[in-house]
Amino acid sequence: MDEFQVANEKPQTTRESTTKEIKWCPPQLGSYKVKVDGAVFTKQKQVGIRVVIRDSAGEVTVALSHKHARPLGALETEAKAMEVGIQFALDVGVRDLIFEGDALSICNALRGVGEVSMFVQNLVAGMSQCAKVFRSYAFSQPRGREISLQPAGPHARSIENYVAWLEECPSLI
Repeated sequence: MDEFQVANEKPQTTRESTTKEIKWCPPQLGSYKVKVDGAVFTKQKQVGIRVVIRDSAGEVTVALSHKHARPLGALETEAKAMEVGIQFALDVGVRDLIFEGDALSICNALRGVGEVSMFVQNLVAGMSQCAKVFRSYAFSQPRGREISLQPAGPHARSIENYVAWLEECPSLI
């Protein structure tokens, strides 16, 4: 009887076994992926933003870290990070992109399949208009635990205001 029960028991799945770690997925050849990330520094009443643009080979082409002296909430910070990412992509001249951010509600609103809080509606409307300049673009959110970008917090905290890397990126990026 014991052997029968052991043979017919369903294996228990743990939380760890169901969590998927997904590696960075490159865009199509000739396109770029713009990963944006924001961090809130409550004590300093500031936010940090990081943008990393990679080509289809996974190479970092340009990156920036930016600190805003504004006390924003988490959703507002993610919206601001996406706005900075869109503007940075325009500034460096890439035209075929996938924008990737952590806030599902922001990405859905930019795709036209959801609504956002009134606190970020104007920001999202402006980003939607600005994105129309690109030849092709999409907005997405990482699936699972993507490991392509370290959180903006530790590094962005040490940035004075704005730093962009156009030729050589530091190893932490």
